[in-house]
Amino acid sequence: MQSHPSSLRIRILPLVACLALGSLALAPVQAQPCDEPDAPADDTLTIYRRGEAVPQQQLVDLGDPADLGGEVLEGNPAISARIDYADGTLTAGVFQATRGKVLIHFPFTEHATILSGSVELTDSTGVHVTLHPGDSYLITQGSDILWEVDGARVQKSFTNRVEAVDSPGPMRIYFARERVEADALTPLGAPEQLGGLTLAGEPTIAARFDLADASAGVMATSEGSLSIGFGFAAHATVSSGHLLLTDESGDTHALRWGDAYFVRPGALVEWDVGKHGVQQSFFHEAP
Repeated sequence: MQSHPSSLRIRILPLVACLALGSLALAPVQAQPCDEPDAPADDTLTIYRRGEAVPQQQLVDLGDPADLGGEVLEGNPAISARIDYADGTLTAGVFQATRGKVLIHFPFTEHATILSGSVELTDSTGVHVTLHPGDSYLITQGSDILWEVDGARVQKSFTNRVEAVDSPGPMRIYFARERVEADALTPLGAPEQLGGLTLAGEPTIAARFDLADASAGVMATSEGSLSIGFGFAAHATVSSGHLLLTDESGDTHALRWGDAYFVRPGALVEWDVGKHGVQQSFFHEAP
């Protein structure tokens, strides 16, 4: 695949779902007025369930990928999105693409999780994978990715940032139900060492960082309960184990492998981790 000029970088503006904000917004375009789609009522925590597609009426049509600078190679793919959060260069939500093959030059770094359907991804190093519900990826800004949807459609939850310092490179894949071995993780200690608070038990945290600024990778948490004040936005996906999240309104959400969530900056969330611990792929970004 040929690299595209670095001038293709774009700046994503808040709540303009008319732009291609999912993953196929590949060139600068002018924002057009559009109605904001129905979004989750909770303003701090959004849950994305493996196997559960977002209703079509919540998605905003993004037009033809070719009109947005993508290189459509096969089919007539349609793209749409629901924007759940947008602030400066950070955007999160749900993206949908229908059947087709598109060459994407990523103008941002993105962590995403397949919610329904499947997609084949091939990067410029020749790495080729098929992702199913619950599987996640991390793709860095400037990377060239071949995106192929053979089924009727695929949906993913996503968080991406523009103007990152990341360089193009091989994509990172996080398969559902796949654990990272303990010797590949760096011990980070108790929650208090990371600004959290232990509520019960003796939970410890370890991680593997897949970006140079430590904003993405895999995190493992052992049994216990803890409280986290999020000074950053976070998109994460349970890759193994179980996790109970309790938001500030007192609502509790049980997450299993393949379920994902997005936490807005400033949120206070309680974690309950079972005896087998939990591993998550994650992407964090300070506002």
